[in-house]
Amino acid sequence: MTETCVFCQAVKGQAKVERIYEDDKILAILHPRPASKGHVLVFSKKHYNILEQIPDFELGDLFKKLNKISIAAFEGVKAQGTNIIIQNGVAAGQEIPHVCVHIIPRNENDGLNFQWQPKQLTEEEMSTVELTLKKEAEGIGSFQKEEKKEPVKLDKKAEKLKDDEENYLIKKLTRIP
Repeated sequence: MTETCVFCQAVKGQAKVERIYEDDKILAILHPRPASKGHVLVFSKKHYNILEQIPDFELGDLFKKLNKISIAAFEGVKAQGTNIIIQNGVAAGQEIPHVCVHIIPRNENDGLNFQWQPKQLTEEEMSTVELTLKKEAEGIGSFQKEEKKEPVKLDKKAEKLKDDEENYLIKKLTRIP
């Protein structure tokens, strides 16, 4: 966590936010300046500047919960659709350097416009981009796994009852009607 990050401050309870969902890893809040009614921000309680910094297992957990929060937002405000947006990096419009996913409930003719003009690439440009991205994507398939913690081992060994010794609790259990 960083001292100056607004999201980290919200996690610590130092910023006034409207909490929608919270567990030990994730926080979901209402956006203070919403694009629509029910606009929710979902983010990790750990500080990560950009999406690529989040370990795979944490990202998987984030998106599982994001899906459920999106359903709640969709149903809660009777939306006809949602936009799920991540502004990843300054060039993408990220203003606060903490990964955050926007859930924006949508209705027909709501005045929001997320349309863009398609770029016209030459066949050579498309081919170059395709080859470059294929090369970069070759490592996909090996994912980070959360390190499993070893169970706590007790030093004492369990005492065994002698065959002829009757266990008091078992005797009491057999009396229960």
